[in-house]
Amino acid sequence: MKKLFSFIVLVFLVFVSVTFLIDGTSALVIDSVSVANEIVPGGTSRVSIGLENDGNEDVEDVSVNLDLTDVPFAPFDSSSEYGIDEIREDKTKYAEFEIIALSNAKSDIYKIPVEIQYKDLEDDETKIKRSLISVVVSSKPIIDVDVEGWYLKNGENDVSFRVTNKGLSDAKFLEINVEGSRHASVLGSKSHYIGDVDSDDFDSVDVKIYFDNEIGDNVVIPVSVFYRDNLNNEYNEIANVRFKVYTQSRAVELGLVERNNTVGYVVGIVFVVILFYVYRKLRKRAREKKARKD
Repeated sequence: MKKLFSFIVLVFLVFVSVTFLIDGTSALVIDSVSVANEIVPGGTSRVSIGLENDGNEDVEDVSVNLDLTDVPFAPFDSSSEYGIDEIREDKTKYAEFEIIALSNAKSDIYKIPVEIQYKDLEDDETKIKRSLISVVVSSKPIIDVDVEGWYLKNGENDVSFRVTNKGLSDAKFLEINVEGSRHASVLGSKSHYIGDVDSDDFDSVDVKIYFDNEIGDNVVIPVSVFYRDNLNNEYNEIANVRFKVYTQSRAVELGLVERNNTVGYVVGIVFVVILFYVYRKLRKRAREKKARKD
């Protein structure tokens, strides 16, 4: 009986001690984070951080600081610090920030360090709490596909497709599909995997294409482009690629290739040989005629 009584007393004392510790604790926690709109490079947005006092004492002199040192953001028409006079127990108040994404910000999820300072009224001490919030920058890669130079009709051509990323964010798992057209036949595989194309960079892939004589001099061939951005969003686009396609004679007329004078050279040489042969014949006859007269 004494043991049971001692155990009950011990449990009661532990309960009272724990209850006292809990009741005497004041703490601020980040209850929610919301961003007013999708942030694009050079764009602004309002970030709202909900601060909940889940303790049993009021807190005062709350200061919330965003550390933007290592992320591509800056304060816009506001400070990176927000002050709240008081947050009562079990209540939530919001720290509001207006931020701008720098023009070179890439599409990604950025973690922003947050420092919260507040005065605990129980022990009249200033406490510091650190945490992280996440802000997403959405910047779509801008993919351009083109070819350089000109190509011949009625023949196979090694066409080099140049794929350029003109956007601020990288393109991943990029693949192109060249379907060809009525008078342009793709020889071999139509689908070509390129992979990652970084921002302000390019890559190229060679495709064999046969252009027949019926095709025009200036044609457009659609090329399907598949890729993902840094946030794993998928894109499927059509690039209309322009080609200059000429016959050999038209290319000569335009001065794109030098005229082939081989036939002229051969005819000239043959003519000289014949002329030399006729000259020798005539000279031989003249000598024989003179010999007969003598």
